[in-house]
Amino acid sequence: MSSEMGPKQTGRSVRILLVGDRDVGKTSIILSLVNEEFLDEVPGRAETITIPAEVTPELVPTDIIDYHENEQDNEELCEQIRHADVICLVFSVVDDSSRQNIKDKWMPLLRDCQLNSDIFHPVILVGNKSDLINSISMHLVEDVLYEYPEIETYVQCSAKMLMNISEMFCYAQTAILHPTAPLYSVEDKILTEKCKRALCRIFKICDTDNDGLLNDEELNNFQRHCFDSHLPLQQLNGIKTIINMNCERGISPSNCVTLEGFLFLHMLFILKGKAQTTWTVIRKFGYNDDLNFAYSYLHPNLKVDKYCTIELSHKGEHFLSRLFETHDKDKDDCLSPVELKSLFSMCTEDPPLLRKCIYNTNHKGWITSQGWLSFWSYCTLIEADTTLAYLAMLGYNMKPENQLSGIQVTRSKKIDLQKKQSQRSVYICHVIGSKGSGKSTICKRHVKNAKIDNHLEDVEEPSITSVNRVQVYGQDKYLVLKEIKPISENHLTKQDIKCDVVCLVFDSSQSCSFEYSAHVYLKYYQSRNIPVLIVANDKGRPLMKQDYILQPDQFCKQNRLSTPYMFINSNEGKKLYSNLATMASLPHKYSPNQSCLIPSLRESILFICKTGIGVAMIALCGVLVGKCLVKSKKDLLS
Repeated sequence: MSSEMGPKQTGRSVRILLVGDRDVGKTSIILSLVNEEFLDEVPGRAETITIPAEVTPELVPTDIIDYHENEQDNEELCEQIRHADVICLVFSVVDDSSRQNIKDKWMPLLRDCQLNSDIFHPVILVGNKSDLINSISMHLVEDVLYEYPEIETYVQCSAKMLMNISEMFCYAQTAILHPTAPLYSVEDKILTEKCKRALCRIFKICDTDNDGLLNDEELNNFQRHCFDSHLPLQQLNGIKTIINMNCERGISPSNCVTLEGFLFLHMLFILKGKAQTTWTVIRKFGYNDDLNFAYSYLHPNLKVDKYCTIELSHKGEHFLSRLFETHDKDKDDCLSPVELKSLFSMCTEDPPLLRKCIYNTNHKGWITSQGWLSFWSYCTLIEADTTLAYLAMLGYNMKPENQLSGIQVTRSKKIDLQKKQSQRSVYICHVIGSKGSGKSTICKRHVKNAKIDNHLEDVEEPSITSVNRVQVYGQDKYLVLKEIKPISENHLTKQDIKCDVVCLVFDSSQSCSFEYSAHVYLKYYQSRNIPVLIVANDKGRPLMKQDYILQPDQFCKQNRLSTPYMFINSNEGKKLYSNLATMASLPHKYSPNQSCLIPSLRESILFICKTGIGVAMIALCGVLVGKCLVKSKKDLLS
């Protein structure tokens, strides 16, 4: 696994402040970096140095600020500390008092100056004048590193010998751009909970066959996605060897990397000062510096015309189908609560809409594959932003393109009417009727294994939304049935009216039931280009004559509607849903307004044509008469 640096952090700069006792070499370190040589005579304090982005490893502009106690009081120092991004605390490795002052003076001061901050700035502990000792000595600072977790790392350097000077500033940049603290707890010596949760999700996304292991192909896909490079077999085997030597259950008997091994590998990167590798991975999978999902990762820009709708694309549907298949461990074509929990473990929570509609399930109430795709088709139509967010969280962005390719924007409904054909795949039908007419039953019969209780029908239950796949001329479409329960008996809101097709339901065994449906049609839909189907709900009781000026069939004939559909409360009534979807897909054919409009337009055109021919004939006659008169005049003159 590559340890390359992650994406460069553009659009910001890094401000590095050097503090420490007098004569520990702060100014010498800065001047040695700038001049690339040691100066025997140095000023008491260096001016602020700005290093251009193009000459820094992280490609960010960097300001380096020196501190001198003779020129700055504590108030000025605290102000500098608060404005710094990272602090280099310098001491002399040959001066015990300067080392002791790290604990006695400097670290308490740094904390005091940042008391009102949510997080302490990272600190790089710098032991200068290492040319005066024989080797690097960690025991000098071990207790300080343990006591103050904000200290990112310790580096020994020599301003005189130019040893580790540029490395020290690289560490300082890395400390702010790729900080260790959010990833690793120094006190507990383990990955932080947020980091572990992020890496577990990344592992699960990369484990495309959902067997709990990363095989060589999956590891290479991971490498290409994060670092845009191939993982040579020799390097891959070397990584596995390191994991196997240090993590007992890191490699499976089949020579694949386990989750435990994956987590260990990243902890190893962090401990070896390569936190940038882990940050590269985490940021590539959508996390920000706080280890939360970046807003832009979940919500890419999407503009949609108000007359267009949004649906799953073929790629999006294929991705969700494969996700279902890999998590359906027992291959029973449904997801148990355990399997569903495993699938959504990659997300912050289950989709909220999952609880707001009904779809196909098995007899235990577990979602089936058809119910799964039906739900996401509905979610994309109603809340496309939710679908985009979940596609990202579930790992769609491992594809070459982002999750926008998982959806498609349909053409305008206005064009559909002009072309007399709809290219959409998802339609909304509003089911409207009086209380007790059977709206709930019609919505529930749309899906398999929905619980139907006729005693509570339309009265006590909340409004029901159901979604399922139906056939329209041999093509798969998704039909959403939404039960409309108006606020008052005679009032529908704009949202209640707006849909692709309307199902007006009345109870054929109740004499007063049809009047409400007729009233709704005449008030809200008579002048709209929305197909309407009137449905007589047969509850197995004797049919009753309706107490209305017209009987349902007469009403439909007078208003140029289809004959009332007799819905039988059984599986035989399934044809209703295909009929509704067909009407929605052909609004020009089934909308009374359109059917009236088209003949009128045709008649107008014929009238214009006939009028044009008549005018031409009159003009021709005029020309002929004129010629005859001219000829007669010539004959008389001769």
